[in-house]
Formats: sequence, structure tokens, C-alpha cells
Amino acid sequence: MFMRFICLLGLLVFGTAAAAQATGLKSIPDSLYPGLEYLLTIPSSNSDIAPDQLSQIVSFVASSEAETSMSMQDREKASGAFYSFTLRGDLSRVVDYVYNPEIPVYVTMPSSVRDQEWLDPATKDALKLLPKALDRGETLLVRGTEREIITPDANTGGYYSYNQDRAVAVFQGPTGPVLVSVGCQTEPSEIGRKGCVVGEDSDWNYLYSDEKGLNKTGLGWVDSYMYNAYSIIVFVSDSSTGTIRVGSFKWLNAGWAKVNMVKQSHIINGIKRFTADFKAVLESSRLPAAQELAAMYRELKSGSVETLRQMVAPYLAAIEGSGTLSSSFKKLLASGQYLQNMNQQELVKVLLKEYLKQRLGRDSLIQVALAGQHWTPQP
Repeated sequence: MFMRFICLLGLLVFGTAAAAQATGLKSIPDSLYPGLEYLLTIPSSNSDIAPDQLSQIVSFVASSEAETSMSMQDREKASGAFYSFTLRGDLSRVVDYVYNPEIPVYVTMPSSVRDQEWLDPATKDALKLLPKALDRGETLLVRGTEREIITPDANTGGYYSYNQDRAVAVFQGPTGPVLVSVGCQTEPSEIGRKGCVVGEDSDWNYLYSDEKGLNKTGLGWVDSYMYNAYSIIVFVSDSSTGTIRVGSFKWLNAGWAKVNMVKQSHIINGIKRFTADFKAVLESSRLPAAQELAAMYRELKSGSVETLRQMVAPYLAAIEGSGTLSSSFKKLLASGQYLQNMNQQELVKVLLKEYLKQRLGRDSLIQVALAGQHWTPQP
């Protein structure tokens, strides 16, 4: 589910050449690669995780300065980069929100993930064991295959859908519990389709179409794909300070005509895009309890499609009046076709994200309330 996080490939900004080395960046130590390669075997293997094989990686992440960017060797034609940041709080908060199967991924990754689904429902049951394992200091490994859709790229407007094998593990580290999430894309993504970032990316407002190509002048014709991607994210908690050092190792091969257009700088910028909103949500003192968010999600899912469309209509009206849309999206909104094309899952996503915004004290386009309360367009 960081799983979901780690493929914030909506970050990718297509460049003009294949993955070039990011200038001025130091490289991660060569001694880390055996451990990284070992981790990348975990999602598709049948073996239990061996924490003793990860000591160098855990130590490296724990000692990395916050907001450190580093280069990595290419892997199977995929460009690689590392980025670290610090998260205030303990690992139980991360597990309660990020790896909670009752809370959709986009709640904690609103600018990175459009949607995520475990292809085997049994994975959800396994994830529910994570909090207890964490409390008891036990080692636990959960595996599954997920379907993920990312948000539109802030530069090209392209968005992608793909499957990936995911492994999530918790175990005890030298300064507190450690969580590791590993994702390996199993096959090339579906062809890139045109989406739209409405206004500022930090507003979390996005539109999606089924039209192939990129929503950028001169690139509308492009048949783009994410060819392969690998991601490892490591959360190393320090119980004495109440902080978590997070390290993200990512490789991405994406572009068109089977040419990788991704540079290391694109990957780093993508992780930074994710990091800003991930921290904004999880570090907020106004974040509703996980149980409340889960209850709101269940309530919205129980609503009829027609009721949900009535609730979302003012949101789309506000979007339509933003003045930052392409003619094709303006036409879809003005005709009412965009609203009619939205399924229940997409309607719920809009409403839950708007609810989250207002609870966090951010600008929201509509007000969403629990049952028995009123929702109205924001003045």
C-alpha cells in the first residue's frame, strides 16, 4: 500500500532523452545493492523475510539526512534514485492509516494515487494483522498483487494503470520497529491516457478521460507506457525521539517507442511531490481518527449512485468555473457527460477527499458531512 505510495509514478515528467545521470548527486553505497536485490525478490517468493539481511539498508536510511537525494545504478533499463525524509510520529500511526484496508490509499497519498485495489481479498485480512504484530514486536510479512492507478502527471497530464506485486513487512530494528514495503510492476502498464491537474497540484483536484495520449501540446499523439518499475520504501522509527526516517529507493522505465524518457531528477521530484502531501496528512493534528475516516468511507459507499452524483455536481461546477481546463474537459463538464460517466467508486473518491480537505483545514470545493448533517457548496 505504500505499495501504493511507491508508485507515485504520476511523478514522472517525460524528458527529451533516456535516463541520464542526475548531475551533482552522490551515489548510494555499492554495499546496499545486495540487500536491495534481495528485497526485490520478496514480493514473488515464498520465503519469509530475513531482517538480518537488511541491517545495512536500515542503518543507511536511519543515518541519512532528511531531504537527501542520491543517484542509483540503472536496473533493467530503469533509471534509479533515492530520497529520504523525516516523518513526525510513530509507526503505528503509519500502519493505522496507510496500511489500513478500510481506508483507501488516496487518503494519505492524494496527489499520487487515484485508486488502488488488492486483487486477492485475502490480502486485506492479512494486513489487519499488522497493528498487532507491531505492538508485540513481531516479524510479519504480507504479500499480494494490487491494481493501481496514479494521478495525472503535473507536467504532461498523463496517467497510468498497472499491476504490481507488493510485499509489506514489519520487524524490530535497533531504535524501534521498521516497516518495509516493496513493489515490483509485473508487466507494462496500460497505455497512458489524458488527465488534468486542476489548479495547483496541492489542491488535489484531478480530472480523468479515457482518451489515449498526453494532455500536453505537441504530445497528444504519444502512446506512452510505464514499462517497468521497482520501488522500496523503508520506515525506520526512533522510539526515543518519536520520529521516523523514511528512505525511498525507486527505479522507473517509462516513455514511448520503448525508449526510457525518465531521468533521475524526475524520480526525485516525484518522490518530493508525494512526500509533501504524505507529511501534510499524517503529521496534521486535525487528521480524523482512522475509525472515523473508515466510517465515512463505508457510509459514502452505501449511497446510491444518483445520490452521490447530486453531491458531486457542485464540485464539478466549481471545477468547470476554474478557467484552467482544456477545451475537451470543458466540453465534458458543460454537457454533464463527465458526471454521468463517473461510477460509484469515482464519486466516493471525490467526496472522501473533499471531506478530508475540510477536516484538515484546507480549501475544499464542497462540504461533506456524516449522515444526518448537511452538505453544501463552500461559499
